[in-house]
Amino acid sequence: MRPVAELLSEPGREWRKVDCASQSHIVELNSALPFEPPVEYIELLRYSNGGEGELALEPLWFQLFDVAFAIQLWRDDNYRKEYPDLFFFGSNGGLESIAFDMGCPKPWPIVMVDCIAGLDSACRVSRSIEEFIERIGLRDDQDV
Repeated sequence: MRPVAELLSEPGREWRKVDCASQSHIVELNSALPFEPPVEYIELLRYSNGGEGELALEPLWFQLFDVAFAIQLWRDDNYRKEYPDLFFFGSNGGLESIAFDMGCPKPWPIVMVDCIAGLDSACRVSRSIEEFIERIGLRDDQDV
């Protein structure tokens, strides 16, 4: 995969970037998690610690959670009980949240979950974070 900054900065991508995650943000994230997040996810945060844009996958729009909010969700007891194998890192700006499905072997697939409907609503949207990132900033009718 090409570097995230290069990929998301290319002409035709629609991504509203925010300031990048600092090294202290990354250290805090790694300290809060009992697993090592994928390198591609960390690279995405280093490019844009939050942000939003088109997504050439269901749910067609993606809002990246900033590090602090992702950690907050991870530490939330209700989320841990209901979604023990999911790490939420974004949403579609509506009811659906986007997560790594750590109940599967690596590379963890990316799933979409309606958190009101619960775990039964989970559906796979991508085989990996790498595939997911390649489609950020593109409309569904655009080629990767």
